[in-house]
Amino acid sequence: MVLNRHSFQPPVMHPRRRQDITNSNVFTLFNSKHFQDEVAHRLAGAVRIPTIAYDGMDLVGHDPRWNIFFQFSDFLKRTFPRVYQALVVENVSTHARLYTWQGWDETLKPMLFMAHSDVVPAGHSTSDQWSHPPFSGYYDGEFIWGRGSEDDKSNLIAMLTAIDCLLACDFQPQRTLILSVGFDEEGGADQSYGARCLANTLLERYGKHGMELIFDEGIAGIEKRFGTDFALPATAEKGYVDVTINVSMPGGHSSTPPDHTAIGFLAQIIKLIEDHPFPSKLIRHNPTLNYLRQAALLSKHMPDDLRDVILGSQSSSKLLEYLNTDRERRAMVKTSIAVDVVRGGDKVNSLPESATVLINHRIAIHDSVDVVKDHYVSLLSPWAERWNFNLNAFGRKMQHHKDGTTRTDDNNDCGDLTLVAAYELDPSPVSDTDDACFRWLAGTIKGVFGENVVVAPELLSGNTDTRYYWDLSPHIYRMSPWRASHDPRGTRMHTVDERMPVAGLLEMVKFYHEFIRVMDEVRK
Repeated sequence: MVLNRHSFQPPVMHPRRRQDITNSNVFTLFNSKHFQDEVAHRLAGAVRIPTIAYDGMDLVGHDPRWNIFFQFSDFLKRTFPRVYQALVVENVSTHARLYTWQGWDETLKPMLFMAHSDVVPAGHSTSDQWSHPPFSGYYDGEFIWGRGSEDDKSNLIAMLTAIDCLLACDFQPQRTLILSVGFDEEGGADQSYGARCLANTLLERYGKHGMELIFDEGIAGIEKRFGTDFALPATAEKGYVDVTINVSMPGGHSSTPPDHTAIGFLAQIIKLIEDHPFPSKLIRHNPTLNYLRQAALLSKHMPDDLRDVILGSQSSSKLLEYLNTDRERRAMVKTSIAVDVVRGGDKVNSLPESATVLINHRIAIHDSVDVVKDHYVSLLSPWAERWNFNLNAFGRKMQHHKDGTTRTDDNNDCGDLTLVAAYELDPSPVSDTDDACFRWLAGTIKGVFGENVVVAPELLSGNTDTRYYWDLSPHIYRMSPWRASHDPRGTRMHTVDERMPVAGLLEMVKFYHEFIRVMDEVRK
C-alpha cells in the first residue's frame, strides 16, 4: 500500500543540545524512586486543597468560596521556590496566573502552556463511594487519589516540575515559555473569567498570533486502538450552545383540564426534537477523518472491511454508518442534542402555567450556532402553527398563518412558545497538521513515548479554556500526555475515585521537559 501525505508520520525528535541535561534528568533523575515519590507528593499536596469551582459563583471578591485559592497559591510558591525566583509570576484577576520564562532570542515567538487550578465538586451524595476521601490526596505508591488528581492539577504540577528540573540544570531558554493558569475552567460555560482575562492580557502584550503554539489539556493519554498505540492531540473543538424552550399557557384547576397541558405540549416538543437529530456529516477538514485515515493505514488490527471503507471515500455513507454505531464516534460527526433539564408544574391540582426544557448541544465542526437556531425554527414553526402558539424564537416574534407563512406582530391570543439560546460558541478553527508546529509536537511525542506511537489529530467534543485563545495562535493542541494503559480502570475525571497513576505523572513531566527543549532548538 502506498502511503500518501495523510499517513505521514514525522520523525522522532530528541533535543540535540545539552546532553548533560538528558543524562542527569531524563536518564537518571526521572527514573529514581525518590523523584517519583517527590512528584507524587507534590500532586497529593495540590489535591488536598479543595479549589472547587461551583456553577453560578459570583466574581472574586464577592464570593468567599474563591478564598481557598489564596491557599493554593501559597502552596505552589512553597513547593516551587526556584520557579518563583527565576520566572516572572503575575496574578491576573486575583487567582489566574501567568508564569513567563523569558528567552534571550526575541525573534522567536513564545510557546504557551495552559492549565487550570480549579476542580469540580466531589458531591456529598457520593462521598461514601470513594475508596479514599476525595480531597485526601492519598498516595499508595502507585496512584494519587482525589478530585483534581487528573483534571487538571496533574498537568499543572508536571509543567512546573519540568521547568524546575530545567532550572536546576541552569537551562537558559532561547524561546520564551509562558504558562497560563486559569482558576474557573470548571465553573460552567458562563464563567472562565480568569481565562478571558489571561487571554486578553497576552493578546495586548504579544498581538494577534503572537504565540508560536498553544498546548492545553485535552484527550486523555496515549491509548491503544486497533492494536496500535495512538497519541491524539485535538486540533479542534466542537462548538456549544444551550437552548431553553418554554411553553406558557393559562393555568386553572386540574379538575377541568384541556386536552394537553403545558407539560404535555412540552413532551410533544421534546419527542419532536429527539426524533429529528442533526444529520451526520464527514468533511475534509474534520480531524476525525485524518485520524481514521492514519488508523486505516498504520494500525495493526483494524478489520479489512473497515479499512477499505475508510480509504475508499472521505464522505462514504458506509463510513458514516460505522461512525453512527457508537455514541462516542457519532459525536465526532454530528451536532449532539442532550435533553438535560425539565421543569414544570407547582401542585398536583393546579394546571401548570409554564413548562421548560434545557437542551445542550455540542456543535459539529461543519455546523454553527446559527445552524442550530435555524434547525429549531424550521422544526417548531409548523408545530406552533398546528397548535396555534405564538413562537418567539431567539428574540424574534413569529405568528403563523394557516398557509404556513409567518408574520411578525404583537397579537397574542394563544399560548406562547419561547426559544432562548445561551453560551453561544461556534466550533473552533482547525489547526493544520501539515505544518512545522504539528511535526515538532508529534516528533516530541514519539521521542517520549516511542517511535511506534502513531500521532494523529482528533476532535475534542468538549471545550477547554483555549476558546478564549484562538486569536493568539493558529496552532492549538489539546492533549494530556500520559499512557492511559497505566490505569486499567480508565480515566475517572469528574467522577468517583478520580486518580492519577504516578507512572503517568512522570511521563507528563518528561514530555513537558523535552517539549520545552525541542521547541527551544527548532526554527521555521
